Amino acid sequence: MGLSSKLILASKKAGTLINWQGNASLALTYAGIDACVYSYTRAYQDEGEGSLSPLLQTVKNDTQIYNLTLAVDPNSIMLFEAALYFYNLPEPAPPASKRFTGLSRLIVHSTTGESPFVIDNMDSLFDPNSNSYNIFSDDLANWGYTNLTAAATLDFTFELEWYE
Repeated sequence: MGLSSKLILASKKAGTLINWQGNASLALTYAGIDACVYSYTRAYQDEGEGSLSPLLQTVKNDTQIYNLTLAVDPNSIMLFEAALYFYNLPEPAPPASKRFTGLSRLIVHSTTGESPFVIDNMDSLFDPNSNSYNIFSDDLANWGYTNLTAAATLDFTFELEWYE
């Protein structure tokens, strides 16, 4: 088998790379002495719990971003928890989060104009106990400290990349 045949076979096996970019507005849903929690929850966006535009299902019609939550230590202003949840569409009853098959990368854009933060190998971050992606890392916390700004909302752009 020639090199060009191997490359074609490899590209068919990996699938097509799809990219989605959205603007998230995470609402401050809890402010206490232990944490400031910012979140977007699809089911509560009409009550002011964040927003997302455009919705992921405009590109991937069987999947939605159900929740994105970031928790910050109010004393150090450092991120200490970050989770991302996906649901099937149509939404099952009762609703249940799921693994996003083929998800490979998450890119968070800076609100200060600096370089974005890239999380590769997203599949390895899936936590089967919570059915969510634990996207927290010390690197993300350090990057977020200087590259994200928030008050009553935390607004930023992020991207997802996956193979189909």
